[in-house]
Amino acid sequence: MKYYQEKGREIPIIETDVFIAGAGTAGCIAAIAAARAGARVVLAEKMPVPGGTYTNGGIGTSSFFSAPKDDRQTVRIVDGIPYELALRLEKEGGATGFIHTPKDDHRGGYRFVGDHEVYKAVISEMLMEAGVTVYLQTMFCGVVMDGSRIQAALVENKDGRQAIFAKQYIDASGDGDIAKFAGAEQIENWQNYDQVCGGPTGLVFGMAGVDFDRLIAENEGAVRVSYQKPAADGTPTLKLSFCHLRDPERYKALADLDINFFTGIQSIHPGEATYINNSKGVKVDASKAEDLSMAEMKLRVKILRMAQAFKACVPGFEHAYLSWAATQIGIRASKITVCDKTITQEEISNAARFEDEIGLYAFHDLAPKKPELFAKDPGFYGFPYRMLLAKGCDNLLMAGRCVTEEIQAHMSTRNTVGCMVMGQGAGVAAALCAQADCGTRQLAYPKLKKALLEQNVILEV
Repeated sequence: MKYYQEKGREIPIIETDVFIAGAGTAGCIAAIAAARAGARVVLAEKMPVPGGTYTNGGIGTSSFFSAPKDDRQTVRIVDGIPYELALRLEKEGGATGFIHTPKDDHRGGYRFVGDHEVYKAVISEMLMEAGVTVYLQTMFCGVVMDGSRIQAALVENKDGRQAIFAKQYIDASGDGDIAKFAGAEQIENWQNYDQVCGGPTGLVFGMAGVDFDRLIAENEGAVRVSYQKPAADGTPTLKLSFCHLRDPERYKALADLDINFFTGIQSIHPGEATYINNSKGVKVDASKAEDLSMAEMKLRVKILRMAQAFKACVPGFEHAYLSWAATQIGIRASKITVCDKTITQEEISNAARFEDEIGLYAFHDLAPKKPELFAKDPGFYGFPYRMLLAKGCDNLLMAGRCVTEEIQAHMSTRNTVGCMVMGQGAGVAAALCAQADCGTRQLAYPKLKKALLEQNVILEV
């Protein structure tokens, strides 16, 4: 590669306590948590809206907040800002609420689906209420190091380049972008993703004009209607469909597109297949600019072809049309940053608990084919604070899908609410470290635990 030597220049400095790269699933929660804990927070996001995966269509949660208690009951193990956000979405008319379900494919409990457009407004309101300084349409593009500490993060936006001088940094970029520029050790796990579930990328989209009565009546055995939420008088007002088209012969036009036939279709508005999960995307290293751009374009073509195939071969879709698509593709796996601790599948299966927990979790995305991967009694495991600490850096916390090395374990921790739990833990810890002017490893756990409990994080059930 040839290089151009850029001339030195003076750039404006912005000072803050905590800087966060990525206003996605983990980053938004981290920012709100840090601000509520008393820190000045700057949050940078490349997209024009905050929210990340949720605003890009991954807004269905299947028992993400709960764990099985016994054969008939579940217990909620996630509270704090993630649960508050879910309740606010429902209050604004942008979610189904928690629909009680029998023991389903993901060990049952409750299913919750939200509206991505309402989510954009609700998460924006929560960030503004917390006093977070948010820079949207802003690219994080590098760091300035001072030994093992990050001195500044470099960003670029409409105002040009700025240097964000913070005491603590949170990498919620998904790909570990801060960690990469800081020189932290990283490993690839995207190449292993097809061993567990489709491809490491996907693009969620929706279709309107769907005749759901016909879809259900004429696709017996291929379409599963899971849940229905009645109004107060008992009449059904909202149908939440989770449909799996499992017959490649019948749906040959779809099969020819090499899709994953565990394609979920969730409907939260009349006549609308709100979320169609194109879960078998391009196998690509999403941390590389050219590869990511090619995947974006290939998946745009693929969802068009999928929509045409639905119209051609699925009863009920004859008059349907492509009504929306996520702004950017979803990335399930790319690069993992090596941290002081990584959760293993053995620890998840054995319901491991740790002395420095920031939250609890239970969901596993490989259900029901591999029930041995679920956490044993009591049905959940802990997230240790050490899993957020990037090796080799004294003031960098990781949060989101970039922290679990083992691919099977990653299929639990990478999911949205798990990322939110990490985000709240990282946000509170960063605020406390900034206030104490200490490194992330010098923070006393009792102090962190107390602050987490004050933000309604569940640490014991």
